[in-house]
Amino acid sequence: MTETTATRKVRFARLQFTAYRFIYCALTETAASSDQVIRHRCHNRRCVNPEHLTIGTKADNKHDDWEYWANGIDRAYLGTVAMHP
Repeated sequence: MTETTATRKVRFARLQFTAYRFIYCALTETAASSDQVIRHRCHNRRCVNPEHLTIGTKADNKHDDWEYWANGIDRAYLGTVAMHP
């Protein structure tokens, strides 16, 4: 997790990306299209832990929000990692 309150950004090949999108795409060797989003299983947009990130659609991301509001963080998916405040 970054120490800033804003979502961290990075520059690569003259383009700017959110750090979590760049990290996910670089580590999974995935070229995410503009209609795909990087979802945070921990529901913390500042988190850059690749184990907490997965790719999906905006609809998937909204469904994650509904699940989070109803049931909280999916701790089974995250395993035993420490939760962010």
